[in-house]
Amino acid sequence: MFDRLLKNPLQQLRTYQARSVLPRLLGHDDPKVKTIGAALDEAISNIIPPDEQKLLLDIEQRRSILLKSDQKIAAIDYGVDAPGSTRTKEEMQRGVPSTRTVSAICKASMSVFWLTIVFKLIRKLKPASCVELGACVGISAAYQAAALKMNGGGKLITLEGSPETANIARETLRNLNYSHTTVVTGPFHETLKGTLESVKPIDFFLNDGHHDHDAVIQYFEQSLPNLAPEAVIAFDDISWSPGMRKAWTEIEEDPRVAASIDLQRIGIVVMGSGRARKAKFRIPL
Repeated sequence: MFDRLLKNPLQQLRTYQARSVLPRLLGHDDPKVKTIGAALDEAISNIIPPDEQKLLLDIEQRRSILLKSDQKIAAIDYGVDAPGSTRTKEEMQRGVPSTRTVSAICKASMSVFWLTIVFKLIRKLKPASCVELGACVGISAAYQAAALKMNGGGKLITLEGSPETANIARETLRNLNYSHTTVVTGPFHETLKGTLESVKPIDFFLNDGHHDHDAVIQYFEQSLPNLAPEAVIAFDDISWSPGMRKAWTEIEEDPRVAASIDLQRIGIVVMGSGRARKAKFRIPL
């Protein structure tokens, strides 16, 4: 599974292009940027020692089970259902109910490639406090929890709007024995503020929830007073829609952001104002 990069010619090309940019990150004078560069280097180069592989394979076995599940559950979607969606803010506030199979919901989880990047970020950054928006069925949370376990410390709180989906996420984390994680249930506009305040200062924040320009900016602003100095925020699906791309551009240009790394799907920022010059990197993976 972890030789996946070698099987995709397009990914090989993108990996080659990434290698030309990585030395700039690895040689940067900002320690956080340098650490992120090291994490990306290991993920792209498939440097995954046996002890890491064991934990990640356990998670992928859990994913495989969920992908085969035809169990139907009640789902509530508080976000945008597709690029160009016509859902109103009122509909998103209330949530849109539906009945879906566990398999269909699980398919929305990030792929092994992208979750390996998230895993390596946490392994290298060694955050003490992590928050995730968008638990889904718990696969991305498990990758983060695995990294924290290998680091020997740190806690993760992951938020999920849909109650029955949140229960599956809890089951995923429980089955993998990741007791240093908590799943918070409820729409983000009701749960995020209190969660952030309860676990501050936050070192690592993964925003993979409400894929809407206004929501991304709102939750970014909401997180700022609760972040640790030089905290790292990762945004998933920054190229998913014009609105998401616009939100990423605004965040990237924000004066409170010291450095940004645009991976085309995931955007990573290092917080910290007052720097002489903002560092910006593009690695189209």
